[in-house]
Amino acid sequence: MILRSQVAGISRLLNRALAASVALLILASTQLINVSHAQTADPLQVVVSIQPYQDIVKRVAGNRATVSTILPPGASPHSFDPTPSQAARIARADLVIMTGGLDLWLVRLVEATAPGTPVLTIIDAIDFSPLEGHEHANDHDHAEHGADDHDDHAEHEEHDRSPLGINSHIWLDPVLMLQAVDAIAAALTELDPAGADVYAANAATTRTELVELDAQLRELLAPVAGAPFVPFHDAWVYFAERYGLNIVVTLEPFPGREPSPRYVAEAVRDVISSGARAIFAERQLGSRSADVVAQSAGVAVAVLDPLGGEPGPVTYEALLLWNAAVIVAALAD
Repeated sequence: MILRSQVAGISRLLNRALAASVALLILASTQLINVSHAQTADPLQVVVSIQPYQDIVKRVAGNRATVSTILPPGASPHSFDPTPSQAARIARADLVIMTGGLDLWLVRLVEATAPGTPVLTIIDAIDFSPLEGHEHANDHDHAEHGADDHDDHAEHEEHDRSPLGINSHIWLDPVLMLQAVDAIAAALTELDPAGADVYAANAATTRTELVELDAQLRELLAPVAGAPFVPFHDAWVYFAERYGLNIVVTLEPFPGREPSPRYVAEAVRDVISSGARAIFAERQLGSRSADVVAQSAGVAVAVLDPLGGEPGPVTYEALLLWNAAVIVAALAD
């Protein structure tokens, strides 16, 4: 005979088994839903090296990608060391976008943390005429320093240019960025074919906006076309070429490394002989060299920002228009 207490015990066991089965079914269903969501709706995780690419990629990707920037606002790519948390972010990325040359630190980080992650290098994806930097024509820094300093020069050259010796500050030319938009759209489409129409439409809109930006910059900078231009380092060669500024000399041929006294003296001479009205420091780099040359040459110092980010300009248009306005205010009669 089965006692009533035994029946109650069996009932409790059955209920527990049923509850456990239901829980497993719910968990399995949730996992299936999550997998399906990941395959169809989760945004791509895109990591970019610098702020200007973040804005452009966001425009092209729309809500189909989450975009984060490795280089913090105010930091220089020429002297940046990524943190472990940034390395972890790269390890989770579906796509890494970099300019090439000055952000070689990102190449090394990807190779170490996510060797299988696709990387879009902009200077390799567009067709352009590479420009070299503008140092003093009679620069003797290499002759004045020993072997250790020569190694320092080589290290800074690696940060500032591609392995082929190409100046890689191409994002400061919005006409070159038209091609970058297409390259970004193609890279996103390859990873997410379902979003091809979205990427194509957003890329077309972004290209139109960049064409309008170029027209605005041409109009804004027309009054100072041909004016002597003395930037802090070689970030501005493509911008100057596009909008007719005459680079006389750069104050730090190797960013983050103060030039020799002889280089400074020759830079002062060039500034004075060219009739330059101002010298341009940069937000991300120390201004000591600019202050010394400006004081010696009797000219003003203005500050440019080649990268943007809070508390400075955030959008790509705001970045270039802000810098153009600073240049015009400093150089116009």
